[in-house]
Amino acid sequence: MRLRSLTTFAVAAAATLIASGCANDTPAAPKSESPASRAALTSVLGSVLGAPTTVTPVLRSTPLSTDLTVSKTIGILGGTLVIPDAGLTIVVPPLAVAKPTQFQVTARAGSAMAYDFEPHGIKFTTPLVMTQSLRGVKMDSGLLNLGLSLGYYPDATQITSVTELLNVNIDLLNQTAVSTIWHFSGYIYASGRNSDGGDGF
Repeated sequence: MRLRSLTTFAVAAAATLIASGCANDTPAAPKSESPASRAALTSVLGSVLGAPTTVTPVLRSTPLSTDLTVSKTIGILGGTLVIPDAGLTIVVPPLAVAKPTQFQVTARAGSAMAYDFEPHGIKFTTPLVMTQSLRGVKMDSGLLNLGLSLGYYPDATQITSVTELLNVNIDLLNQTAVSTIWHFSGYIYASGRNSDGGDGF
């Protein structure tokens, strides 16, 4: 029971942190944070970075020749958006939005596994579940060595410059990556941080 209460508290604290960061679209780390609370937030969601960080994108073995976009109006009962050719599924749970909302997801053309989401800046009361197939991923090692994370980029012209790194759960049996997201703009799958600042794709 105590573990469940701590987990609920950590999720609520993380949601508050991310919601306040998204208000200005320039998320920043809290000014004062104990090591225990930092560990709790990181274990639940990932890291809100103090400054933009350049990441190395996960690459598709077959690049997308064009942008792929799906849109759908989803209300308080929730719904699902799917881009089969990109291997992406987004589940919007019930009560994530308070009124019917036009969602749009675009898989970006090219090799980088990156997505633009709209409405820009929207925050959710319950996190969305983002599932990405890893069957078409170009990599030299197995999934266990991929070191996968999901980076949030606020600027669509600099998709490898991220201000958040979210945790990714890898389902080895189904070869999928599963994450929860609390707000929209753009997300890119990353396999590490790139110190030279290059896009790498």
